[in-house]
Parts: sequence; C-alpha cells; structure tokens
Amino acid sequence: MALAILLLLSLQDNEYVQKLDKLKYNLATRNCKEAEKKLDSDEGAAIDRLTRIIDDPELPKKECNLYIQQTDQYDPPYAFLPYQYRARARLSLAGKTKSTEEKRGYLEEAVRDLQESVKRNVKSSTAYLEAAQAELKRLAAGEVPAKPANASASIAFLRARQSQLLAENRFKSARTLLEQDGKGLSAQDRADLLAQTDRACRNYLTEELRLFRGRLQRIASVAELRAMTKDEFEVTFDLPSPAEIAVAHPAYDWARRQMELYRDVWSGRKPGFALLAAAEDAAHVEEDGENPWLKISEGLGYQDLHGEIERRIAECAEAPKARRDALAAEIKGRIATWNAFVDPLGPDVRKRAAWIDEHSKSLRTLAERQPRELVELDREDLRGCFEKFPVDAELLKLEGRLRKIDTEGGVARESRQKLYSLLVAARSLRLFLEGKSDGDVSRTVQDDLERLGRLGGASDPDCFGPRIRKVYDSLR
Repeated sequence: MALAILLLLSLQDNEYVQKLDKLKYNLATRNCKEAEKKLDSDEGAAIDRLTRIIDDPELPKKECNLYIQQTDQYDPPYAFLPYQYRARARLSLAGKTKSTEEKRGYLEEAVRDLQESVKRNVKSSTAYLEAAQAELKRLAAGEVPAKPANASASIAFLRARQSQLLAENRFKSARTLLEQDGKGLSAQDRADLLAQTDRACRNYLTEELRLFRGRLQRIASVAELRAMTKDEFEVTFDLPSPAEIAVAHPAYDWARRQMELYRDVWSGRKPGFALLAAAEDAAHVEEDGENPWLKISEGLGYQDLHGEIERRIAECAEAPKARRDALAAEIKGRIATWNAFVDPLGPDVRKRAAWIDEHSKSLRTLAERQPRELVELDREDLRGCFEKFPVDAELLKLEGRLRKIDTEGGVARESRQKLYSLLVAARSLRLFLEGKSDGDVSRTVQDDLERLGRLGGASDPDCFGPRIRKVYDSLR
C-alpha cells in the first residue's frame, strides 16, 4: 500500500508551502479533506467547498502533492486536487440523476474540471476524464451502459471498482460494495476481496499512525503543546475520519479516543497531568516492544506533575507554616495522582516500561525535599554551653553544629529563624567573653544578622538578655 501511495504521488507535481503561507493552506487543505469525504454523499456541499478553494486567488498551488512547512520541517504530502475532487462529485451527481439534461450538464462540467486537472499533470485524472467523455458519448447516442454478462465480468468489474475505492481510502465503501454487489461471487472470491480490503485499510492506518506518532513525539512538554496555534494543533492531530475505516486498529482507536483529552489540555481546560489517563489507556495498545503511545503520554504527564511539585517545593522554602502545610497537602495530592496511575498498570507493563518506576522514584525524592522543621532547636537556650568549661569552646562547638545544619539546607523558615537567632546569640556571647565591645560584636555578626533580618528578625529577641537584644536591634 505504501508503494502504491508513493507511485501515485510520483505522478503529479510537488509544491512546497513555506511557514509564511501555512495558515491559508492549512485551512484550504482541511476544507479539501472535508469535501473529499462527501464526494458521493453530500455532493453539493463538497462542490461548494471545492469551488471556494479553486476560485481563491491566494491559493496558486493546486492539483499537486502539497508539502506544508509547519515549524522547521514539512508535513507529509497531501494530494491537493480540488479540480479532480469537484469533478468526481459531479460524476456522482450524474450517476444519481434521472434527467438526461442534468446528467449531461454534470458530465460536461466534470470534463472541464478533469481537463484542467490533467493539464496540471495529475495523471490519475486521466481515467476519470476518459470515463466521463465515454459516458457523454453514450448519452449523445442514447445508449445504456452495459452490465457485466457473467461471473468473470462481474468479478472484474468489482475488482476495478474496489481498486478505485481503495485508492481513495474509502475502505468501508469498498466493503459495502462487496457485501451488496458481490453476492453472485463464489464464497472464496468474495472472502479474498474482503480480506484484501481489510488488509489495505490496516496498512493505511499503520502508515497514518506512524506519521501521527512522529508529530506527537515532537511535542516536548505541556507548555509546548499549549503554545500551538489552533491550526498547528489541528494539523498535529489530523487523523483519518472513522467514516471509511473498516477494521479495528488498536493504536488508531486509542488516538481517536484520546484526541479530545489532548484538546482539553491544549486549551487549558484540564491540567497537563490529566494526560496520564491517556497513558493508562495506552498501556495495552502495544504488547510487544516499546509502547510509544504510553511513553509519549506518560512522559508529558510526568513532566507536568514534576513541575507542579517542584514549584510547590520552591515556594515552601520561604512560606510560613500555614501556607507550607497547604502546599504539603497539594504535593501529597500530586503524588497520589501519580500512584493512582502507576498502581493499576501491573508488573508486565512496568517491566516493559521500566522508565515509569524511575519516574516514580524521582517524584518521591522530589517530594521529600520539603523543608524540615527542627523541633530540637525549640529546646535550645544556650544554657548547656555554660555548664561545661571552657564556655567559649562550648559556644564554638554549638556554632559549628548550627553551621552544619545551615549548610545541609532544606530547613523550614521558622526553624531557620530560630537557627540564626541561636547563631547570632552564641557567636555574640563568645565575642563578649573575649572582651569585644558592643559595636565590634554587632559588626562581626553582621552577615548572620542580615540573614536573620530577611526572615523577620529574632522570634524572641529578649530570650538571651539585654546585651544580645542590643545586638539583634543593631540591624535596624
């Protein structure tokens, strides 16, 4: 099937649209695809859409394989054939009308469109043009098209019609044709043609999903997803319509189910970590090898959760206790969201997707970085330093222990406030014991005083007596 598509693409011109013009061509190709779906079901609407495309002077590139540059790369080619598609809609109308004059009018209009398409080097329009011209000749002669006379002719007719439908990716229509018009075939012939149709549909979906996977993998983060324009989102998530899909295809079915969830995250209606639901749904789509749908959705959801927790951890560093408690509850909720995704996956999935356990460990480690409260500091009043001799050596030891705690980091705001209060007091007392003046002491402990000042000053400035209170007050 892929070879057939390549051969088809090689029979018409290639045109490239640069980023500057991508918006108008994105809209035009989307309208063209919508019209293409209605060529034999809502011909009037299809013709109207295609006529607007054909008459638009800002769309000079028509009847070609169209490559549109969305970012730094071009999308896969699209057979942008508005003249051919409009002609086929008119041929469909000609086949449905009983009026000879109306039939002639539709055929003549179709011939003009097909001649223009052939003129623009679309080789696949030649067969349609020859068929339309032959039908006009029969109409002029008053002839009725002949029906196949025997089974051999019937299967040849069905194969030709089936091939046309498969080339147009109309797999369900091909199946309907065989089910309705293939009743006279042998059971084996009918089964073979149905199997061929299903195989072509499956191959088509596999190729489309390969292209879709590449587009999805280029989304590096939820922020990048949300930065997409509407046109960029629609192009990225452009999947075949289910109207003509004749087989079940797990990856395609998953993508169709989860498209609206991705849309909700893109629009901001849902948080980025909501994509973990898409990852959970993808867990059994691919049973062999690496599951790209699981990895992509899980990766985006994990990154978003990691960022959510990381922002709260950063805020905790300077937050008062009441706010810190609220943030801790939010962090706990984010971890619970992750666990609710991971726990049901089962050992088989997690064995194939080993990165999930690595992400679990990373989130737990991050959550453990919440500032800790040093309750032992609440019992420290420096008295112990005066129960041993020499006192200045004991004060120096206390300073060392407090400096070590400060260096390790991760201490809650109130505990840091208590820690710097103790540091200033212990160091000041040691300097007073050395005979330093009040001014000298205040200048020597200036750095610790400034750190204490950024935390709101000593929580109990009178705790260590008037001389230490004077040192605390010297920062003002």
